[in-house]
Parts: sequence; structure tokens; C-alpha cells
Amino acid sequence: MRRKTLVFVLSVIILTTFLGASFRKEDVQVHKLDNGLKILLVEDHGIPNVALFTFFRVGSRNERPGLTGSSHFIEHLMFNGTAKFGPGEFDRRMEFQGGSNNAYTADDLTAYTDWFPAAALESMIEMEADRMQGLTFVPEVFESERGVIASERRMAVENDNDSILQENVRATAIMAHPYHWDVIGWMSDILSWRRDEVMAYYRTYYSPNNSVLILVGDFESVKALDLIKKYYSGIPAGAPPPPVTTVEPPQMGVKQVIIRKEAQTPSFIMVFHGPNCQDPDFYPLSILEKPFLRGESSRLYRRLVREEQLAISVYGGISETIDPQLFTIYVKPRPGADLDRLEAVIDEELDKLRKDGITEQEYKKALNIIRSDFYSGLQTISGKANQMGASEVLYGSFEKLFAQMDGYAAVQRDQVRAAAGKYFTENNKTVGKLIPEGGAK
Repeated sequence: MRRKTLVFVLSVIILTTFLGASFRKEDVQVHKLDNGLKILLVEDHGIPNVALFTFFRVGSRNERPGLTGSSHFIEHLMFNGTAKFGPGEFDRRMEFQGGSNNAYTADDLTAYTDWFPAAALESMIEMEADRMQGLTFVPEVFESERGVIASERRMAVENDNDSILQENVRATAIMAHPYHWDVIGWMSDILSWRRDEVMAYYRTYYSPNNSVLILVGDFESVKALDLIKKYYSGIPAGAPPPPVTTVEPPQMGVKQVIIRKEAQTPSFIMVFHGPNCQDPDFYPLSILEKPFLRGESSRLYRRLVREEQLAISVYGGISETIDPQLFTIYVKPRPGADLDRLEAVIDEELDKLRKDGITEQEYKKALNIIRSDFYSGLQTISGKANQMGASEVLYGSFEKLFAQMDGYAAVQRDQVRAAAGKYFTENNKTVGKLIPEGGAK
């Protein structure tokens, strides 16, 4: 075990040194068009491919009752045609040129991701610029995708007991802020979306001044910038989107969610209100989650899975979001497990964190994991593009990406203990239990 640990630490040091030297803030060229579009260019000629990522500053945080899930819905519609490129044409053209694409929607952002051979650069820039302004919202396509989203919610949430519990716990813990609902939205809203309201939402948030375009890979910056100007400069800037002003009020006592339904096994979740990603407490809690929740050597895994045999798995951690969100502890209990005992064990382990914090060995291991995850994500052109875009939206600048590891390294162990004492309190806690009807306690 000692030899394996030493090898892991050395690997992290070597990886950190190599990648830290190969990707620097100075490698990023920053441009901005008159319409407000921010552009980040990084030449990387290691392979003849390009990653083109478009981040929009819109997610479920920007929605309202009646339009919950709209950001995710528009993500689907973005692949379903404009006046210039019909339904499915985006994918067909890209795949014909040897590329692939995807997209994801989160609480605070939506990202559209493309990977393709360098020769397809102009074609991809043209298509991405076109769908930033040109969605047609054809009624038949609108209704078809509504059905797809409704089906996705039924399968991923309503027919999944863990997801049902997670949604209910989130909505109970967060009362006022738009983080109250999940990215997919409520079913009643999905079935009631009005085409004109979704179109207005698209025009509000899918504008060049509310987005950042990241290009990483095998291209010449001057030529790439010329292409971007050619296809994006004609897109008008939109009005500044309305700010999110709702602040979640402090929780005034422990909350509990109990769901009884047909199930093979019980489910369990415990959450605490946490800080936003730019709060000084974010780093200590992010460090704490590694020895507490991550892997078979974590404290909760040892207690709940190995020693008490109450659970099959544990995982979770702090949410990286613009506004304060939740620190979540997910547990998959064994069939018939005593959920009250399971909760008591977690409370015992949290009390140890509040009193004693983490050990020096746990602290060093957490930093090694964080460094490994961070630099591994920068090994590919798509990883670089994704991390820069997320940093630009969540932290306000891609430059803060290059200071993250220094931020973690500056955290002292007593700060980890203090953060545990500040956030892991009874008044800040919400517990969720899904109990199989006629089954587990």
C-alpha cells in the first residue's frame, strides 16, 4: 500500500509538472467582437483536430415557474434545424466531415461541444453561428421534442426511485432560489410550454453578448479569428438578460423528506446548504469531501459499507455553482437496511469532522486527487475548452482556472475543520428517505 501511494503521488507530481508547463494562461488569445461575443483561442497542434465549445450563461437558475426546463429544452431544439440548415442537418454535415458533437445543460450554464478535423473549421463555425440566431421553432418539431423531454423525465426521474428522492430533497432544502427545481424541470411545465414564451427565452439568453466561444486545436489564430468575424459579426447583441436576485433565506431547522412507495431497495440522501464556488469556504469543503466520501478508503465507505454493512455505496460533495447550493451525501442502502441507524452513523462521522477535522494524511491525499483530476482534464483539446468555458461562466474569467490549484494549496487543515463546523449543523440539514412499502425500516 505504501509503495502504491508513493507511485500515485509521484505520478501526480510528474503530471502536474508536465501539464503545468504545457498549458499556460499566456497561451490563450482573448478577443471580443463589437456585439459582445468573447472569444478564447488556444493553438494546439498535437493532433489535426479542433474543439469548438460555445458556452451560454443560461441554465435552470435563469428559469421561472411555468418555464422550468426551458434551457434543457432549447438544448434539444438546437439540433433540430434552422432556416438555413434543416432538421438533422447539423449532425449529418458534421459526421460527414468526421466530427462529433454533444451538449449539456446545468444549473448555471449550457454548453455546446464540437470535435472535428481541422479541415472542417469553417463549416463548423458557420453552423454554430447560424444556430445562435436562427432557430425556427417549427411547431411540429417543437411538439415532437416536447414529447422527447417528457419521456426523458418519466424514465430518468419518475421511474427512478433515487432520482425521485433527490428531486424532493432538493425542492425541500431550497425553498426560494431557482435551484429549487432540477435542470429537466417540472412535468406540468414541460406539458404546458408555450412556443412564443420559449422563443422569447431563446432570444433573451442565446445572444453573442451572453456567450463565450472557445476554440482549441490545430488552427492558425489569425485565420480562425477571421472566420469567426465573418459568421458572427452580423449577429446583433441582445439586451442584457435580467439578473437573478433571489437569495435563499437561512434554514431555521432540520427538514425531513419521507417517501413510501414500491421499491426493491431503500434510498437515502442528506444535504446541507453550502457556499457558492467563489466563496472562501468552497475550497475547504471541496477538500473535505475527498477523504469523507470518495472511494473505498473514505470514512463513510468504511463505516457504512465495510463495518456496519448498511450500504452498497456512498458518494457526493459540494456543488460548484454561481449561487450557494448544496453539499450532498448520497447513500445507496442495502435491502432492509435500518435507515435510522444509517443516519446516526453519518451524524457520528460529521461530528468527528466538526471536532477534529481531517488528518494530515487525508489532507495530502485530497490535494493529490484534486490535482490529478484537474490536470487530467487538461490533457485533451476538449478538456481545455471545457474547463476554460466553465471557469469563464462560473468564476467570471477563464484566468481564474490557472489559479485554482494555488487556491487549494493555500487551504490549511484548520480551515477544513472550521468549514465543517460552520455548514454541517442540524439547522442546516435536510434528510431524505425512500422506504419500500411493506419493506425496510
